Amino acid sequence: MASEGLSPAALDKCQTFPSSRSLADRNLLCRIRAHLKTETEELGCPEQGPDEQRYIIYKDVFDKVIDNATAYKNILTSIKKEYEETINILHKGREDSLFLQRKLKSMASEPMTLMAYKKRASQLQNKLELIKQNTAGLEAQLQAVKNSRNVKCEPAEETLPPQDEVSHIKSIPEVDSLWPELFDDNDPGKINESAYLLEYVERFHKLFNDKQYKAAAMHVANCPRGILNNLEVMERFKAVTEYEGNISPLLQFFEAVMGSLSIIKHSPNAKMSLEGVECALKHNRLDLIINWIKQQRLTYSETLGDVIYNYGDTKLRSKDTCMALAQIVYNKCNVYKKAALCMCMCGQISGAMTYIHESKRFSLDDYLFLLSKCPSTELIQCLTHEWNGNPAVFSTGIAVLWLISNDHKEVGFHLLKEVYDSGQGALEQIILNDTHCTLEDWQDIADACNIQNYNALADSIFTVLTSQEGGTVITITTDDDNDGARLTEHVLL
Repeated sequence: MASEGLSPAALDKCQTFPSSRSLADRNLLCRIRAHLKTETEELGCPEQGPDEQRYIIYKDVFDKVIDNATAYKNILTSIKKEYEETINILHKGREDSLFLQRKLKSMASEPMTLMAYKKRASQLQNKLELIKQNTAGLEAQLQAVKNSRNVKCEPAEETLPPQDEVSHIKSIPEVDSLWPELFDDNDPGKINESAYLLEYVERFHKLFNDKQYKAAAMHVANCPRGILNNLEVMERFKAVTEYEGNISPLLQFFEAVMGSLSIIKHSPNAKMSLEGVECALKHNRLDLIINWIKQQRLTYSETLGDVIYNYGDTKLRSKDTCMALAQIVYNKCNVYKKAALCMCMCGQISGAMTYIHESKRFSLDDYLFLLSKCPSTELIQCLTHEWNGNPAVFSTGIAVLWLISNDHKEVGFHLLKEVYDSGQGALEQIILNDTHCTLEDWQDIADACNIQNYNALADSIFTVLTSQEGGTVITITTDDDNDGARLTEHVLL
């Protein structure tokens, strides 16, 4: 894995770096080492061998190391790019292998399934013969009893049928079945139904093998008891790559199945629902997804919501529609932060804030998630101020510090400047009333302002800070490396 390029053993060497290293650099590296140890232990990552979670942890830390580097930044970036391209190739190879395995399994199961149906038909025929024999024996017994009532003088035991006539009556064994709910009793009606189902399945195989994919898809959609509405049949349509016309057999399958009335009782599972949505979006058939969600023909999942959201994020004309659909999915799956994000992406900040306060399920991480995906000034103002009598969810200082530490520097500085321009003493009140952001955090903000040439902001923050704690002077560093190290440490820890 790429994470082994920055192993814990290498990080142990942070204690043996030359004395020429600055104290901030050594502290940063030691904190990174502690951060790696804590994260890998909490996630239960193995110490050796490839592991996806461990790779993600090391990848994020490697990004921070690259951001903090100066002389070796380009070469480290190139190394990271080569690692990631190699890992992506390995992931794609694994996905292709799984696809081929599923395809092979589907093709291999077809003859076995047909053999099972034929075997079941033979078993049912034998069962029917036994039922007929038992029925004949019982009718003979019944007739003998009737005759005995007409001859009262004869002993009752002589009215019984001959021994050899009874001996041929045999018990009917229990038999394995493909659909247990159909064959657990001796109802001849269900036996006839089983023969009908077998014929229905054979008809589907014939249509599919004759490449009549649309007819085969309609056959699946109308199948009794949903016996053909499964992943194996879907994989058969998915495996078809050569066909006539512009509509793929897989899309014909989903159009027919999702539009069938039988799906109300036999709705597709999460896997098939996701495949159907991905197929429809691949063919730009957003109208199908609108109908499927409106008619409740899908099994919702967070992944399904992500697929719709990502499609809307790339198709600007369909963005609002996709955000509304994704919001429905996320809300059904109780993924509240992504449901609120969909509203924010459509410009419905007020609706998102109402949703946030009514749900009462949002944490600080959820709010920072919204800022990372939608760092708009309006959203930040709403999150850092009272809303319809509800207190602000977090302070201006925390918002600014997070923004300037996560590639949203201009948004953070703009927020500070708005406070500074709003009147004399406004920035001082923000700093002094901030119960979440410490004076040291505000000094970090002042340092960042100074580096980015927001000198007026830096001087104003500096003035407020030096007036605290008995007039203690707090220096504002202008060293790029030290400032970058401190901001990076704040993000990591």
